[in-house]
Amino acid sequence: MSDYGIAIQAALTAFMDNSARTVQSDEGRLGPSDIGFCRQKAALMTRGVEATDSNPKWAAAVGTAVHNYVETALKGMFPTWLMGSIDDVTVTATLPSGATISGHPDIVIPEDNTVLDIKTVDGFQWIKREGTSQQHKYQRHLYAMGCIAAGLFDKTKPVYVGNVYFDRSGKEPVPMVFVEELDPTLTDEIDGWITDVIYAVTNKEDASRDIPSAVCEKICSHFTACRGGLQSNDEGEQIVDSDLVSAVEMYVEGRNMEKTAKQMKDEAVSILAGINGATQNWQVRWVNVQPSRVDSFEKQGYSRLDIRKVRR
Repeated sequence: MSDYGIAIQAALTAFMDNSARTVQSDEGRLGPSDIGFCRQKAALMTRGVEATDSNPKWAAAVGTAVHNYVETALKGMFPTWLMGSIDDVTVTATLPSGATISGHPDIVIPEDNTVLDIKTVDGFQWIKREGTSQQHKYQRHLYAMGCIAAGLFDKTKPVYVGNVYFDRSGKEPVPMVFVEELDPTLTDEIDGWITDVIYAVTNKEDASRDIPSAVCEKICSHFTACRGGLQSNDEGEQIVDSDLVSAVEMYVEGRNMEKTAKQMKDEAVSILAGINGATQNWQVRWVNVQPSRVDSFEKQGYSRLDIRKVRR
């Protein structure tokens, strides 16, 4: 890495380490985004245990940049919408146990009784398959509770919560949006989650470690403080975490689809041998690829079938 690269990396790291969200985390103040993830991490943060691990923050930094860009664009088009990075709205949810959680919702639409939370992800296949995660549901629910308490929503009408997912890789140009009516039963569920954390902190006990160790090691800034003295997991242990089980199933399904897709393409190639032309929607042609020399050996020429959508 050049001197410029080192300097740029240092500047980015310093900026991310001093972001409002990072400072809040370091101070042990739980926000809506911390609820529903891991109770043991929440307990460690509440106790004021300092982070022991340096984890990559680039994905979060890209997410913050996308948040700011999107909110600026939406504010220009919808001036009555309240945007987290522009209007600096702070709301507080008070749970039945008396616990309070404060945060800044991304998008509040008072006229529609709707709060939307922006999320950036790498591709949409997981979201399409699994839907909104527990953590994301808890977060938007707390924002909605806070908006109601702040008088931003009409309590006599239905309240709606949603997530807007953006693909930070840029491959999916259209955001994916999930919106549904507020589920009142989540209030007690969230309160139970937080109560578990409070009990662990009060009694100086460990709370539930909700994230598998292998995942935790990659993403959690408190991994060593949390699991440093625990015996390492056996690589052959039974995988029971629902997200990991779903990921395994998705991989196997994708692999099988890939095999089937190759068989389908191979059969179609044999049928379309020498055929050039167009259907109503697709342009069909054969492309002759000339021989070339690669790494001291000659790569033979061949014909490649090219099918692409007809331009209207």
